[in-house]
Amino acid sequence: MPAISVIIPVFNTEPFLANCLASIYGQTFRNFEAIVVDDGSTDGSASIAKAIAEKDLRFRIVTQENKGLSEARNAGIEAAQGDWITFVDSDDMLAPNFLQALFDAIMQTGADIACSGKLHFGDIPQKAGSISTLRAHYGFSPHSGNCIRLSPTRALANALYQNDRPDYSAWNKLYAASLWKGQRFPPGKFFEDMATIPQVLLDARLVAFVPDPLYHNRRHSSSILATSYNRKKAELLDIAEALCSQVKGKGARLERAARSNLFSASCSILMRTEDTPEFADYRERAWNHIKDLRMGTLFNPRTRLRNKTAALISFAGKTTLVRALRRHG
Repeated sequence: MPAISVIIPVFNTEPFLANCLASIYGQTFRNFEAIVVDDGSTDGSASIAKAIAEKDLRFRIVTQENKGLSEARNAGIEAAQGDWITFVDSDDMLAPNFLQALFDAIMQTGADIACSGKLHFGDIPQKAGSISTLRAHYGFSPHSGNCIRLSPTRALANALYQNDRPDYSAWNKLYAASLWKGQRFPPGKFFEDMATIPQVLLDARLVAFVPDPLYHNRRHSSSILATSYNRKKAELLDIAEALCSQVKGKGARLERAARSNLFSASCSILMRTEDTPEFADYRERAWNHIKDLRMGTLFNPRTRLRNKTAALISFAGKTTLVRALRRHG
């Protein structure tokens, strides 16, 4: 049985998939299975996955009709046989020692989850060069051996303050498979990570954080965070509100962090939705949250500077805040 199950949801990422799978194939930790979930791709992604599966029996392909990222990840969880699970987006890449570093961190600390730092890079198709060339170009750094122990509460608070030590992305983490026995990603939602990973973090006994950027995340100009919101994307506010309820009674530290996250989400709603009847309910709720939370935001020492600035500007009124957010957000 493999020690680690690597789950790779795939939908129409032909320009990037070969590099992603090659970075998994080249891991220094060899005792893994790679489950490629083809979520109804209509490009050449399936052929790329098939080619590596024929070359290496550790790679398996699960095929389903297009259902979305959450359902693809869930299918991978169902198929996983390893004691540990990690998720890799099919346009991202791993440092060669990603699995080894996180597995070692878990063995050293007894944690249920190990997380790594991340490096963001831009759109580069596979024909741009080899993985080693890309790593050299983007300054990918080696593993230093450092490991930080975090309680689940502190790990989640860090994520909600968005300081990336760790974050609440599903990827860049190695989880005990037992944490997913009663947990799945919500079908049909954007921001599925924020809706899922906070509870997974809380269910852990201990979280280990390796600060080195061993997960390499491709940023697209068309990413969710870089584009205007439709009604589905505006559900970010629903998720942030639900998180505040989820952590209620779990300690003042976590409650403050959840309120900080809700303030950020509210600013995003005002910045990325149009002032039209379609978004009137979301925008009204967002503005009310900003007014309710701005004093706490200003006097919370852990709040990011951009949120403090937004809180201060909000006293000049909603119109002024929206104008500032869209200009500088």
